Amino acid sequence: MFTENEMLLRSELFEGLDADAVRSMLALVELRTFAVSERIAAEGERASQVFYVVRGLVRLTKAESGGREADVCVCEQGDTFAEYLVPGGDVYAQGAWAADITELALFDLPGLRQLAAENSGVQRNVMRIMARHLLGSLECIAGDRLHTAAQRVANYFVSRCPEATAQATFRLPYQKRILAGKLGLAPEALSRAFGTLSDAGVAVKGRMVSIGNVALLRDAC
Repeated sequence: MFTENEMLLRSELFEGLDADAVRSMLALVELRTFAVSERIAAEGERASQVFYVVRGLVRLTKAESGGREADVCVCEQGDTFAEYLVPGGDVYAQGAWAADITELALFDLPGLRQLAAENSGVQRNVMRIMARHLLGSLECIAGDRLHTAAQRVANYFVSRCPEATAQATFRLPYQKRILAGKLGLAPEALSRAFGTLSDAGVAVKGRMVSIGNVALLRDAC
């Protein structure tokens, strides 16, 4: 069943593994589909699985003492999360919620730990994913300190514009709440950024974005 799932086998967890290791990895996997807004894992919950997004979107969240939650990451198709538990740890550091109809591959954590201890290729792949996530977190921190909310949104919009175009219109691939989490913003900060960028010819209606002057928007980055 799983050997026919190209998306799963393209996971970085499988990269460079021999056939025996691939079979051992697949034996640890359960596929499960989550409904929109369904909780996948609770922050502080005893951990039992590592997750890979076969399709859909996952919000990772952190909660403050008062109970308010903030999105800290949005995982898309092809992303792995909770891999930091393989070297050790008992609980999930973030909450996880399906932001769309989402299919996940759930890797049994004790089995994955044992396999990583026995197979240097599995261990290497886990460490590579952890390193990429660490670097991504540092880039987010740098973005928070170096760029305003409007600059972060402007950079994202520019990345969606075709090269050498004066104007552009495109549809956001996510709901605005998901985009806010992806950019490290509160939803209200995202709305204010949209308003600020209207001076650069940006108009947002629902999920449609129109940019009247791409060059002017680049200057706002």
